[in-house]
Amino acid sequence: MHSLAQTNTIIGRPLDALRKDQEDAAASLKAAAASWAAPARSGFKVKLVSTRNDRESISMLVKQRFSSRGYASSPLSHDQNQLCLQATIDNKSVGTLSVQFDSEEGLSLDHLYQFELDGLRRTGAKLCQFTKFAVDQDVKSKAVLASLFHIAEIWAFRIRQFNYICVEVHPRHIAFYRRMLGFSVLSDVRDNLQVQAPSVLLGIDLNYAASQIALFGGKPELAESERSFYPYFFSPQEEMSLTFRLRAMNESYV
Repeated sequence: MHSLAQTNTIIGRPLDALRKDQEDAAASLKAAAASWAAPARSGFKVKLVSTRNDRESISMLVKQRFSSRGYASSPLSHDQNQLCLQATIDNKSVGTLSVQFDSEEGLSLDHLYQFELDGLRRTGAKLCQFTKFAVDQDVKSKAVLASLFHIAEIWAFRIRQFNYICVEVHPRHIAFYRRMLGFSVLSDVRDNLQVQAPSVLLGIDLNYAASQIALFGGKPELAESERSFYPYFFSPQEEMSLTFRLRAMNESYV
């Protein structure tokens, strides 16, 4: 168990900051940076999952979202090589994303993509896997999605020094990950019997992701012209503040 009961909230952020016109949105995000853990009304929080109740809550969310698409899912387990993030509104789980870090036991992706992953390892890539990503269907804010991805990226890249993300997605989601985040396709389509659906392995070098965040992070007014998801990420200044906060939290988490 980790002593995070009082410290596991990472940020608070307005839900509607990214639904106003673009100039107002940019101003709202900069103002939000001044109070990470105290969102305004109609805001949300992102925190580290540290209790059994949290794990059960997000397992239920993942099951609901996966089953609505015809996928199977398994409950979230407590794993020292895995970090789990939870987005909440009024203490209700509305989003989640887990990061599994490569170890001697490998990644859960190895059961289907070991050839591709071993090839990356031989190049010196330090791998991590983004998994169990789900957002409540009633939550339309891009801020929730962007916050989960960016915090996971900071933890993997800035805190734990992993430099390559792998994800397994349904083929119909390839276009989003390629166009909006810059992922590359690493495999052919395969049948994943665990989720009972076809899947494809995607990957991205976190040095590339960091360069895009440096260029576009915290600038939602550029989303239309840039046509990627990076303008909805935190600004470099906000990322720096988050990195200091997450580094302190990591000392309690590991």
